[in-house]
Amino acid sequence: MNTSIRFPNLDIDFRYVGRSVSLFGIEITFYGMLITLGMLTALVYMILHAKRKKEDPNLCLEMMIPSLIGGVIGARLLYIMLHWELFAGKTISQFLDITSGGMSFLGGLLGGMLFGAVYCHIRKVSFMRLADTASMGLLITQIIGIWGNFFNRESFGEYTDTLFAMQIPAAAVDKSQITSLMQSHLAEAEGISYIQVHPLFLYESLWFLLLFVVLLSYTRRKKYAGEILLRYLAGYFLGAAVMEWLSPAGFMIPKTEIPVLPTVYIFTAVILWITAAVRRSLSKKREKYRRRRKEDYESGDKRSGLNYDEIHTYEDVSHEFLGTDLPDRKDKTEENEGSEHAETDEKTEKEMESGTDGGKKEEQQEEAKEEDTSLPQEAQWDDTESGGSSQVSEDEQKA
Repeated sequence: MNTSIRFPNLDIDFRYVGRSVSLFGIEITFYGMLITLGMLTALVYMILHAKRKKEDPNLCLEMMIPSLIGGVIGARLLYIMLHWELFAGKTISQFLDITSGGMSFLGGLLGGMLFGAVYCHIRKVSFMRLADTASMGLLITQIIGIWGNFFNRESFGEYTDTLFAMQIPAAAVDKSQITSLMQSHLAEAEGISYIQVHPLFLYESLWFLLLFVVLLSYTRRKKYAGEILLRYLAGYFLGAAVMEWLSPAGFMIPKTEIPVLPTVYIFTAVILWITAAVRRSLSKKREKYRRRRKEDYESGDKRSGLNYDEIHTYEDVSHEFLGTDLPDRKDKTEENEGSEHAETDEKTEKEMESGTDGGKKEEQQEEAKEEDTSLPQEAQWDDTESGGSSQVSEDEQKA
């Protein structure tokens, strides 16, 4: 079977593009290797990002395990549901065989989010906060892993003759994926029939790279937990709408030629983007309100002559609620009590001294009063005596 892939308008011809390699007798697909490489790169980014944000990187690693399991289950289930005609009458082992492809990223995304949310609920941690970091890691995985579809001859669109048109041997593609438009535009080269289609994996990789750069700027100035996740989902659904539009026609809205999936994806992307924008606006207003209240509070403290730092100098009584007593706090309390006792004794001594001095002063005042009162009495007594003696002498003279 011919395994070449051509880009005629770019004059690029890959003569041999295998699906897998054999290593020590084990067949390893390029799709699996690229997914693994993308996941390892994403893991390194998540660890570095968590450390930069001073978060626990172990939580991201722990959440990644159940999310990966849920992602694989969801991706396979949705692919089977969307391509049921390929699996009708197949055995259970063929349903579970994912080595040859057959995965839906949307199903993997939904399954991974569900299992990740359950994990965060059990661990009682914020799913939105971890999902912000996980979204950036998931984008890295998509940028690299989506190229696995190039080796699997998957993720291609309808017929096109644009600059990036890709030619794949018709024999290398499932016949159910070849539309009438592709069949009518088969290209012949060296006796081989090629279908000429849109390389959606290339478009998706470039779109995810652009989305990663945009979201990277938001990670430095995000306003609330979950903002990166919402914007990632909005960007993903917007890109998925374009890819579905370029894909072979699927379900149409009744009595119209409008495809259902692109319409649903665009509507979902708009709702998510509006939600992210509104929440960001509200967060900015709350932040501005808090900042204004703090400024008013600080200015009020300055007007009243209070120091803002002195407000937090109250006694820490948390040990009374916790039932513990810190040694340093206890020592400080003893020192305070000692200083208080010393001040009390000092005041008592001063009062006693002042009391004795006051007593002496009172005694002196009483003595002075007594002297003042005694002087007039003595003078009166002298006057009486003198008056009496003079009266006696007059009587004597008369006699």
